[in-house]
Amino acid sequence: MKQNWRCLLLLLSLFLAHPSAAQTRSPSISAEDSSKQGGQSVDQLIDEAQNLFIQEKSIDARSKLLKALELAPNDYRVHMHLGEYYLIEVAHFRLAFKYLRKAEELFENKYGTDFENLMLSGGPWQDHANLLYLLAEARLNLDNYQGALDTLDRFAKLYWRSSYPGTRAWILMKLKRVDEAIRVAQAGLLRGAESGRTFNILGILMSVKHSRQLSLDAFARAIQAERALGRYGQPATPLNNAGEVYREMFQDDLAEASWIQALSYDDGCDHILPSLNLAVLYMDELRLFQAERILDDFQACFAAKGTRSDTEHRGLLAMARGRLALRKGDPDKAIDLLTQALERQQWFGKIGTNANDVQFSVLLTLAQAYTAKAAVLRDRVYSSYAEEAKARALIPWLEFRGWWLNRRARNLAIDELDEFEDLEIRNTDTMLEYPTLGVGLSGLPYRALKAKIEQMTEDDKRAVASAYYDLYLGTNFLRSGDESAALSRFAKAQAKFREIDRMVRAELIAKTLLGREESRWFWSAGSDEQQCEDIRLTQELFQLLPSHLRYHDFYLPVVLRKAETESEAMDEVSELLLSSRFRRFDSSLPCSARYQLVVNHHDRGPDQFDLHLHLEDRVKGSVVAQLSKTVSGDEEQLLELTNSFVDKVFSHRSDPPPTPLPKLEIIATK
Repeated sequence: MKQNWRCLLLLLSLFLAHPSAAQTRSPSISAEDSSKQGGQSVDQLIDEAQNLFIQEKSIDARSKLLKALELAPNDYRVHMHLGEYYLIEVAHFRLAFKYLRKAEELFENKYGTDFENLMLSGGPWQDHANLLYLLAEARLNLDNYQGALDTLDRFAKLYWRSSYPGTRAWILMKLKRVDEAIRVAQAGLLRGAESGRTFNILGILMSVKHSRQLSLDAFARAIQAERALGRYGQPATPLNNAGEVYREMFQDDLAEASWIQALSYDDGCDHILPSLNLAVLYMDELRLFQAERILDDFQACFAAKGTRSDTEHRGLLAMARGRLALRKGDPDKAIDLLTQALERQQWFGKIGTNANDVQFSVLLTLAQAYTAKAAVLRDRVYSSYAEEAKARALIPWLEFRGWWLNRRARNLAIDELDEFEDLEIRNTDTMLEYPTLGVGLSGLPYRALKAKIEQMTEDDKRAVASAYYDLYLGTNFLRSGDESAALSRFAKAQAKFREIDRMVRAELIAKTLLGREESRWFWSAGSDEQQCEDIRLTQELFQLLPSHLRYHDFYLPVVLRKAETESEAMDEVSELLLSSRFRRFDSSLPCSARYQLVVNHHDRGPDQFDLHLHLEDRVKGSVVAQLSKTVSGDEEQLLELTNSFVDKVFSHRSDPPPTPLPKLEIIATK
């Protein structure tokens, strides 16, 4: 969740401070001093810059301020306004803080410090209030929460501002002082605090306390207040936060409607969270192309804002794109993006998550990407023994790397994440991929995991959430070798998941197949009924998430059909395909194969022909994937064609259709 702070601190500097501070301590600057500092030229440049900021011509305003800085390098006002520019307009937090600290130093050289019972009036009084507030915001953005709170304490001794309670409550929440934060927000509303901002933060706090209906009521008030401000309002922020609460409640349609509505407002791409949350929801529903479009649209919208830095979202964006690449069937791209997510600078002051949370999430997905890469290498066909030997030698390293990253993630969760608070399904502002979290938890002792889940879910009545916990416990049983207990847990989970829970259903099917496979003796394929059930589950998994079937080293049973005209190349490709990720369906079984693999060719001349491969869905009567290539029969070409076809078949092909969205009552006019 993201707090709703106004980006027009320029206007806030005009608000009146607390009356008790309105006494003078220092005389005004003399004419001689003013002349030395640039005289009226500096004042004029500052006034012009302020007017340009109001006109939303921030780059022109910066130019005026830089010229003023040349004329008066020791004028605290110039440093303060430059810090304000880099904080608000650019989001270059380190540079902003550097300017603001210099402004504070210059101000104290002239007027003294507030630790010395500073008394000011007029312009310096307002400047000091604004400077302290900007310093608090800068420290918050740099994740220095205690420093931000200490600066707000200094501010509160002398001044008042309608946005102050909301900012203080947010910082207290970041410091895990939630009850105190609620009291601050509620008291601020009684005193006349900025309603949109303060109700928004109160809604977040109520969500953290699991008072979800009170949370939604607060967000409704915040949305109403922000919409009343017209073009200066920020309704996308409380709408995003309301969507997160709906998602916690498994009201996914309302969550989707909230985020789509948030993105329709002018401030919808001021930060990444509405787009990221919507993309995560689409990924859970395996609407992967839609998720990718949402992220593309966010980047295009954000780029249009010109001057802003991407440090507030670059790590989160790389994480989301890495997950997408993995689920779409490209583990190499996923590894690259997820590695970037670990390495890229990311600030968390204005969102509810933190660096440890994101690092934990990325480590888990990166571990899956390495094991997925190992599975891909296993189904490749190679042109030489040397090339195959090199790939086979790499597979154990990839699997070890995945194990090691999982271990790092578990240790981080235990040591840093408040006793693993994010284990609670759809915990507010979490960055976890809950459908596959069970893999990361499977290395924990079963008793400890079960005790933690029972403690956490004592009052959790969400049926779908309990299905996730059954999946996690079953995965843990499977890891320890108790296949019977694992399959029992998986069966319980299966009954609770919904149609739209596609990714977690794919994970459940994959783990069920593994449990069924490991519960049989290695020389036994099981009874005909068991084999048919395995085939049914495999086909269902392939329909849901083709890459998941590949990453778990399952084979798709197919009926093979070749053209009547015999061809050596056609026979060779058929054998190559059946040695990679396909298996010939046993026609003696009392069930039928849904998929048919067709290999055909057409002559183009004495030395060339078109080789055509396609996979048919015999139930729907449609082609799942197809690939054609003009070849000469050279072995390298046939190997390349086989590998390309396998990649295409086990990649994401199409999104399921969207469902109609309900009316969003939270934005109804009251």
